[in-house]
Amino acid sequence: MKVRNFTLVFIMLFVGLAMVASALDKPIPEPLLGFELDGEDFRITVAQKGGTSHNSFRFDIRKTDEGQFVTVVRIVRDECKMMPQRETLTFMTEEIGIDTRKPVFITNSFVGYTLGADMRRYDLEKKVDEPGKETLSKPETLKEKAVDVFKKIGAD
Repeated sequence: MKVRNFTLVFIMLFVGLAMVASALDKPIPEPLLGFELDGEDFRITVAQKGGTSHNSFRFDIRKTDEGQFVTVVRIVRDECKMMPQRETLTFMTEEIGIDTRKPVFITNSFVGYTLGADMRRYDLEKKVDEPGKETLSKPETLKEKAVDVFKKIGAD
């Protein structure tokens, strides 16, 4: 009887931890500040708060007859607290699987300023974390979005 109870508790604990782990790591397309394809170098410019590195991203590439459709996906959240700054990361085209002889199309959204990219990422994370849940007090203006972001930062 004790072994059975222990086994059930262990299974429930394992399933619970697996659910929590999958909820914490929800990859989203990264809002980009820019990109450049120069020879064998593929550069992306992103907003970072101190915890972003090459390992924070993966590249989803869909190859068709028209070209290569590349989506830059953030797989590791940047949980640092400093003010968002521009960061340019350089990857080799062969390491991410891009053929430089064919056209490349970027499917990510682009934002013109650093704080906007951070706020856009925050909006995308909220959509992933709460699918189908619409808030009644959804921020409408840029100022309201900034206040919402700073409330989140303060809550951490």
